Amino acid sequence: MTLQPVTCTAVPLLRKLPACPLCGEMLLAPMLAEHVSARHVRNHWVCESCGHTFRKSFRVEANVEDDVRVE
Repeated sequence: MTLQPVTCTAVPLLRKLPACPLCGEMLLAPMLAEHVSARHVRNHWVCESCGHTFRKSFRVEANVEDDVRVE
């Protein structure tokens, strides 16, 4: 058997995932994603380790293609 070098591509993705503000446990997916508007999303998180719940909001930036109207 020959060992092959492997590069993990998941590490940058894991850095973007939130951690529980109480216990620090890494959270993988929100319980609920609420689309407040076309470019505003509010995620509802529940920590499986300690049960703490919290919300985080973010806005999606517009692309040039999004602003082009087709008539």
